[in-house]
Amino acid sequence: MNEGIAKIREPAAPKTRLSYTEFVDNSPMNSALWLLVIGLILATALDGMDLMSASFAMPGIMKEFKLNPALAGGFLSSANIGLALGAILIPLAADRIGRKPIFQWVLLTFAFGSLLSAIAPNYHILLAARFITGLGLGAENPVCLAMITEFSPRRLRHLLLPTPSIAFGVGFIIAALISIWLIPAYGWRAVFYVGVIPALMITYVQKYMPESIRFLLSKGRAEEAGAIARRMADRAGMADVELVPPPAVRTEPKRSLFQQLALLKPVWLPTLLLIIFLFCSFIQTFGVTAWLPALFVRQGITLTRSFGYVLMIMAMAPFSHLIGMWLMARMKRQAAALLMTTVATIFFVLFGLSFAYRWPIYVIVGSQVLQALFSQGVVSVVFTFSAEIFPTPVRGVGVGLVGGIGRFGAAFGPFIVGLALHWGAQLSHIVYLLAVPLFVIAVITYFTIKVDPRGQALEEINAGKQLLAGH
Repeated sequence: MNEGIAKIREPAAPKTRLSYTEFVDNSPMNSALWLLVIGLILATALDGMDLMSASFAMPGIMKEFKLNPALAGGFLSSANIGLALGAILIPLAADRIGRKPIFQWVLLTFAFGSLLSAIAPNYHILLAARFITGLGLGAENPVCLAMITEFSPRRLRHLLLPTPSIAFGVGFIIAALISIWLIPAYGWRAVFYVGVIPALMITYVQKYMPESIRFLLSKGRAEEAGAIARRMADRAGMADVELVPPPAVRTEPKRSLFQQLALLKPVWLPTLLLIIFLFCSFIQTFGVTAWLPALFVRQGITLTRSFGYVLMIMAMAPFSHLIGMWLMARMKRQAAALLMTTVATIFFVLFGLSFAYRWPIYVIVGSQVLQALFSQGVVSVVFTFSAEIFPTPVRGVGVGLVGGIGRFGAAFGPFIVGLALHWGAQLSHIVYLLAVPLFVIAVITYFTIKVDPRGQALEEINAGKQLLAGH
């Protein structure tokens, strides 16, 4: 009896107490987090599929609209110009209104652009359609990265942040497979009808993808943030954990556009370096890759066989991102980027030599396969790094600036390569010209940016002080 009374009077064990952001940083993978990641992966895969479909559709488009290489390069570049502008401008709204509502509008935008591409009656309408598609595609990446960065547990950030890039590469493979099946049987327009699928994703976003907890806290909406954190904790088997607002919850004041951009001032040099890095990477990757189907056809290879070669090259993208993830767990982001760029540059130069000396097709394709195995993953390293260094109030616009201005490389690349080919330049010379700037900026970035964000909470990365100081 006395023992029973004593047990009743024993004080209950104190509950574990975590702030909302501490819970996110230390959360195990749970069903809510999986649903979020899966949604972002699906959307990004559709993004990559739509973008790459244009390259496979280009031979048919050139034939139907009687385009020379320069005009065909303009077609490829129109989407990339939209990508660049969408990545710069639309994330501003995501930092003001919210990640979730803007993400839904982004999906609707590029689905509409794909539908318009499928029914375009002439070249000029097609250019406009691809530009609209690009606006949505470009905005999707920074908004997606902002969401996944702000929900990722710190120990898993190097694994989760590259997943959209892996999905983007998988989208390239899907585009190749769909094109091999659809284009010979139904024509080039069929692949753009497939691009309307992202509109169906909006229902998934509404039901399964919550608003960013860190964004809500930055806007003073602690009650909403707490409700989302509570639901995620319950699904993670942490119902006994007490969740409280972070001690330093501060509502961000409303800012004008210029005041918002001024928050990027402390990190202007790293931002500039990452922009140039991505610009050089995209101008190389998209400048050559977008032309591969047409280049193989010009070599006398059948259209279906050329698609097969491009599929082999595109299939390296997910593995390249996995290499990037593996390296980021073992060295600084900038070291991983330099190592991958160096290896990719060697094989890219070999690819140029193989064209110059007319080596066998297996050498041409093999060198480009190995180049893709290391070059594609550089993008996921740069995007991971950029998503980590910007504070929450400007994470969307910061990643958007890096990706958006960098995307101008993707916009100019196909046009420059097409114009150079139209003027009679050798592909080998174009390759050498594109290889050098990327390697140089990788070296400069490695020796200039010193911060190592591995294992740090986002709030702990005081980018303005640490980035160049080596802490």
